Order: sequence, then structure tokens, then C-alpha cells
Amino acid sequence: MIPDTLRQQIDQWLDGDLPEGERARLKESLEQTPEALEFLSDRALLHTMLAKSAAFDSLPLNAALDYSEFDHSSKKPILQRDRLLAQPWIWASSATVACLLVISMLLLPNVEASPAELVKKTIAEYRTAIDRCYAVKVETEIWPLRKRLPGRAVPADSKLWVRGNTFVQFFDSSGDPLVWGRDAQGAVWFTLSGKSAAIFEANEIPDVLQDVCDLRTLDVTTLLESLLRDYDLKYTDREDSNQTILASPLPEVSNAKYGTVEIEIDTRSGLIRRVSLERLRAKRVLAVISFSLEKIQNRENSLYEVQTHLEPNADVLERGTGFGRRSELLKEFLQKLRFPNATL
Repeated sequence: MIPDTLRQQIDQWLDGDLPEGERARLKESLEQTPEALEFLSDRALLHTMLAKSAAFDSLPLNAALDYSEFDHSSKKPILQRDRLLAQPWIWASSATVACLLVISMLLLPNVEASPAELVKKTIAEYRTAIDRCYAVKVETEIWPLRKRLPGRAVPADSKLWVRGNTFVQFFDSSGDPLVWGRDAQGAVWFTLSGKSAAIFEANEIPDVLQDVCDLRTLDVTTLLESLLRDYDLKYTDREDSNQTILASPLPEVSNAKYGTVEIEIDTRSGLIRRVSLERLRAKRVLAVISFSLEKIQNRENSLYEVQTHLEPNADVLERGTGFGRRSELLKEFLQKLRFPNATL
């Protein structure tokens, strides 16, 4: 038995009159009431056929006019529909197809899409070059120790701009800006106060620096592909436009880079609104990193290049300047990265 309120909601949805706030409740009701889906199909078919019938009254005059007959009271020509109605199977089948398209395109994907299907859709969305800004928080494994040592500095919050595999990250650091990133060629760079910088080409990035890239940045495509391959996915929250997926590593995966991952996706735009993930090493949690989407804005390519963030006459260390000097600067950078507000 389908409640009258549910029948009314279905009719309102088909007419385009259902308030935005009631659509989520309608989807939930359809999931819990299988016979309601059949009712929706029947009503959508009737709705489509009535719409087609109404459309006949608005056919252009040269479509089916018989100028030999007139309604003398209204002086309007009468439309001849015999040729259209002579093929009722065309009308019925086209209405059925339209009905199924309405249901499948406008409702069912949001109701029945599995977490894996939503992740696949999001991967396709992120293959486009869009610039996204995330607020980043890092909680490390030594937080209990910091509570006992209140004078010790804690990792600062940061802003992370991401486009595909490139990124640039800015830390709030009083009087001593800290910026680092990865450019379109895959080179990782960092600068201290804009006065000195080091660049490591894609084929010479030290392991410790690559680990930091994995830990603190958001390579969306790599993350989502690993979720599909190595994780068990389930929904934890399904609102009208945002859906949250909890991903747990499969038991057979022994070298997972991430532990438990929680990801919130806007189903309308395919954008990732929020990510919280455990960063692992040897199955041990090193840190929990949270990314929260703040804005989307087209930025210049130069945002991801080291030259944009340097002062005039800055000292730039790159390939050919000696690995020793870059190594010393890298050590200082890593210390500042962990505690940007601390005094060295």
C-alpha cells in the first residue's frame, strides 16, 4: 500500500513542483517502498503521454492542417491527427522510452548508485583542469605528547591549491612565509621566506620529500583509484546533494599508503568537499590529514611555479648546484614544514 502523501510527492516531482527539501525524503521513500517505484513508472508514463497529447494542440499550422474544414464558431482551422493516431504503437513506445529516460536520468542514479560508481564518476570529473583550494589540518601521532608539553609548537594550518597532479601550499607563519609545490613538469620545489629556494626534478626527488608530498597533498585521481582497487566502500551519510563514503583497506592489502578514509562528494558537481585520511607507514598511523574545500577559482599556471614566489635575487639551488647544499636547505625546510611557527 502506497501512502497518499507519497503519491502526491511523486506527482509533484513529475510536475516539477516538489520543493527541494522534500526530494531527499522522496528518494528515501522509494528505496524503502518497492511498489512505489512501479507507481512512479506508471505515473511517469501517463505524465509523458498527456504531455504528448497537449503537444499536438501546439503543432505548427503546416504540420497537419486541413483547410477544407473549419469550426465556424471559432473560425479556426481543425488539425488532422489521423496520420499520427493511425500508428498508436509509435506513440505508446515513444512515451514509454521517454518515461524510462525520465526515471533513469533524474532519479535512479542518485538513489541506486553504489559508492564505487560515485567514485568512478568523480574520477572522470577530476580529469578536467580545475583549480581547487583546500584548508588543510594535520594531526600527528605525537599529539598526546604535545598535550603534556604545552610549550612545544604544533603544525600550522595551511591552504592548498590543487590542479591535477600540481599543487602549491601556503603556511600561516608570522613574518616567515613558507611555500612549496609541484609544477607541471613534476619538479618539487620549496622556498623559505622567498629568499632561498631548492628545486628537485621529477627523477631526483628524495624519498623523504616524496613521503611529504604523499602525506600533505591531495592527488585526487591517485587517491580515488586506490579506493576502487584496495578498499571496501560504504555510505555513511546520504544527503540530497552530498554523500559521504567510508573506505576501509581490504584485509589482503599489505602495503596500503592510507588507512581509513572518509570522503564527502557533491553528487551534482562531482567535487570532493571534504577528505579525512589516515597516513600509514608499516601499517602504523603517522598522521590524520583533513582537507576541506574552500573555493574553486581559475588561477594562472604561474601559481604552481617557484619563480612566482621568489624575491628578486633569490638564491635558487637546482640540479648542477650540488646536492649537498640542497640537502642542507631541505633539512631546514622539513623542520619548518613540521613546525612553521617554531623558532629554529
